[in-house]
Amino acid sequence: MRGRWVIAGASVASGLLLFLAYAAQARAMAATSESSAQALQAWDMLHGNVLLRGWTLSDVTFYTTELPEYMLVELARGLTGGVVHVAAAFTYALLVVLVGLLAAGREAGRDAGRERLVRLLVAVGIMLAPALRPGTYLLLSAPDHTGTQVPLLTIWLILDRVRARWVPVVIGMLLAWAQIADPLVLYEGVLPLGVVCAVRMYRRRGPLAGQWYELSLTAAALGSVVAARLALALIRQAGGFTTRTLLVSFSTADGLSAQLWHRAQGVLQVFGADFFGLPFGPSVLVELIRLVGVALVGWAVVAAVRRFYRESDLIVPVLVMAFMVVLAGYLVTNKGAVNEVVGLLPVGAVLAGRVLGGRLLRAGLVPALAVVLACYVGILATDAARPPARSDDQLAASWLEAHRLTYGLAGYWEASSVTADSGNRVRVRPVRMFDHELVTTPWETDASWYIPQRHDARFVIWAPRTNCVNVCLSIADLRRQFGPPAMTYRVGRYRVLVWRKNLLAKVKTLSWCGYAWAWSSPARPCSGRATQPQPAGKMADASAQREAAVTGGAGPLLSIWPGRWRARGTEVHGRRQAGFPPEGRNESADRLISDLPGHVADRLASGEGRDGGLQPEQAAPAAERQAGVRRERAG
Repeated sequence: MRGRWVIAGASVASGLLLFLAYAAQARAMAATSESSAQALQAWDMLHGNVLLRGWTLSDVTFYTTELPEYMLVELARGLTGGVVHVAAAFTYALLVVLVGLLAAGREAGRDAGRERLVRLLVAVGIMLAPALRPGTYLLLSAPDHTGTQVPLLTIWLILDRVRARWVPVVIGMLLAWAQIADPLVLYEGVLPLGVVCAVRMYRRRGPLAGQWYELSLTAAALGSVVAARLALALIRQAGGFTTRTLLVSFSTADGLSAQLWHRAQGVLQVFGADFFGLPFGPSVLVELIRLVGVALVGWAVVAAVRRFYRESDLIVPVLVMAFMVVLAGYLVTNKGAVNEVVGLLPVGAVLAGRVLGGRLLRAGLVPALAVVLACYVGILATDAARPPARSDDQLAASWLEAHRLTYGLAGYWEASSVTADSGNRVRVRPVRMFDHELVTTPWETDASWYIPQRHDARFVIWAPRTNCVNVCLSIADLRRQFGPPAMTYRVGRYRVLVWRKNLLAKVKTLSWCGYAWAWSSPARPCSGRATQPQPAGKMADASAQREAAVTGGAGPLLSIWPGRWRARGTEVHGRRQAGFPPEGRNESADRLISDLPGHVADRLASGEGRDGGLQPEQAAPAAERQAGVRRERAG
């Protein structure tokens, strides 16, 4: 009994250390607008909009996986960009623990204890040290299917450890729960389980009474698909969020051959072993060490495929089937983003542990693998010791809040992250260019954001191409659409263009269909409207009340993070204190613009421009800069 308590205590301590290490590594990359959009959704749910009314989500909702996790983190420490890092670190640490438990299995023959330990260490070692780039982005940043692996591994762990009549019911419920969040579960969970159960029943060829367990699991898997779709339909029927459906197809023959090596590189990136294009040196050695894990996974997959039909264990065939389905879908369809195959990492790690544990022990390779594991520990410690990233979005959020510019527009890659970094005190909404006009599209957005009768957007954040990537805004087109800005500021690498009018009145909403990402699709939109919907009826009143609840308080409902034991009421600000007068007009922007010449000179004389403060376009002495500001206003 005492030994079990020691093992349990060591496991908890190890999990806590892993969480702290992954949280430190996650902070080495600033939160992106993708992950910040999910943080804003969770913030909205936390303040009463449980069904996310008005929201249009992507093809993956994360509604039952990451969003509840984000809500708990935000309840503890409020809305910040750090929410993403904490939640991602917890998810990945939990994933490593589940991988180790599933790889260890229930029994391992005569030398059960040692073999189970080897299984666990092999699987955990492959997962232990995600690459700094792009591993941090794939696994410790935006959700992107990583969190989906937690309910899937929980399902496989239940199937591995328990065999009872209630198990198929629980499995069906968990599969439905996961499919509401991510349709990938249909291919990585439902399909492999159904196929393996069918193969096992065909191999036995006995009476159906003796096949009740496999029949029940198959029925539960199929029923979960119906239950998940029904749940999503009921949410829509109740006025909740809607989702976008991407059109997935097989790649053409030319496209398949052209993208093959690129897709192979993507698989290596998931395992942190992408050595393509790296110069010879220490960095290559790190990637080559990670190739040991790739080799073990490949070996285990081949061995599992060879004994697929005659395997008595249920878990190994299901996992190898899931691995092959995800890999094949990545190689031969038009969904070629690397984040689509992050499931290969935990599934492959479990296979390597369960299939190869005994073989590695008998072959005497454990000491060599222990050296590799020590290298993985050193890599994780080095990556966790890196300083936190300081992004232009954080600088912009602080600057906008200090200057009481509290509602505006920006490209997709800046908007939601600036909003989250400000704690929702500065609200920046995503837009894009189409046909030389600024437009928006329903994708990870709330329709109420763009209603000009409710919001007063007075500024646009322009980002250089090094930041905006494929969703860049055009200053020339902005001037043609809205007229010359009253003032332009330089904040870090961004420019903030400020007008004296509400820009939302001229922002259209357009929709793009098909597989192309809506924020960068060059195609013609499939639908759109020239004006924004007007708020009406009870839904508008509810939306207004929800917005007041979300924007009225700068802090969490109850802050329980260390050093922040205070109730939400101590952080509540009224609309006027937050820069939003009762009549809805953004007087802060007008006041800032009208007082600008003296204000600029004072701030420049104080040296604030050198640390990311107010910086007019011209790099000149203070008097010349002030004259330049006047010239811009006159223009």
